Amino acid sequence: METHITGSLGVILAGGFLVGLGTRMANGCTSGHGVCGISRLSLRGIVATVFYILAGGLVMAGARHLLGWI
Repeated sequence: METHITGSLGVILAGGFLVGLGTRMANGCTSGHGVCGISRLSLRGIVATVFYILAGGLVMAGARHLLGWI
């Protein structure tokens, strides 16, 4: 399967903005919640990790079985 990387500056800037916005809204990144939050037994970190794992699984299932992309 080929990978296509964009050369569009607008798409790159929009992607960076959305990643930063998501990190800000979640009060941290997925690695921070998963590694540091769970090891500290932080409820917020555990809940965030469970939800992003579930969201990733649902997106993959939908992309594979419903849309046939993968």
